[in-house]
Amino acid sequence: MKLIVDVKVSDLERAVKFYRDSLGFGCRYVDSEWAAIEVGDAEIHLYLHSGVTGHVEFYVKDIDKVVSEMNDKGVEFVSGMDKTNAIKVDDSNITKFPWGRTAFFRDSEGNELALAEDFES
Repeated sequence: MKLIVDVKVSDLERAVKFYRDSLGFGCRYVDSEWAAIEVGDAEIHLYLHSGVTGHVEFYVKDIDKVVSEMNDKGVEFVSGMDKTNAIKVDDSNITKFPWGRTAFFRDSEGNELALAEDFES
């Protein structure tokens, strides 16, 4: 069984470029209506006519490193202080929560995405 998340986009070519070039994911399939982006053992399907517009998170083990790498590729992170249970935001716009740290950003289509790193138990 494979997890698939459907994400709505308005410009498929631009979205594929963002997910492939800025986030570093592979593209398994693309046509005029949708694309399949490979994310580990899961996929994100980019659809022109359906899908979610936010709340997609990517779990990482070293959020500082990944944020730095993504900044180098032009990804801009934003404060998460408007989120429930947010404690503080550091200079890299990584938001601390009671359970870990999250870095919020938007894809090329304006969808809210995030990197998440849990605190070790």
